[in-house]
Amino acid sequence: MLLSFGRNIMNFLDQPPRFLFFTGKGGVGKTSIACATAIQLAEVGQRVLLVSTDPASNVGQVFGVSIGNKITSIPGVDRLSALEIDPQAAAQAYRDRIVGPVRGVLQDTVVKGIEEQLSGACTTEIAALR
Repeated sequence: MLLSFGRNIMNFLDQPPRFLFFTGKGGVGKTSIACATAIQLAEVGQRVLLVSTDPASNVGQVFGVSIGNKITSIPGVDRLSALEIDPQAAAQAYRDRIVGPVRGVLQDTVVKGIEEQLSGACTTEIAALR
């Protein structure tokens, strides 16, 4: 409920923290709120990088541009850029960087153990934000 946060909720962008995270289950408006927030901050002079780690990101669709895994300036909004990170691809690249140098050096069972340790959701989250 909006009112439960107090009357200053509408001013949450007056002094925003350096990083803002928008999380929640699908369909609750994370992308819409994140994009609107990014525009607002850019329009008041902040340099903003909007990063999505959603495997089905549609930030590019919101702004009508192709973004993908590269920092892309958003046309019509000075100081706003966006980046869509594919978390699964980032996690695989992270695992390859960790396991690659020891493959062929350590026993296969040890390498498989390392790969197993790096197969969880936490690895995906770390890699996506790295």
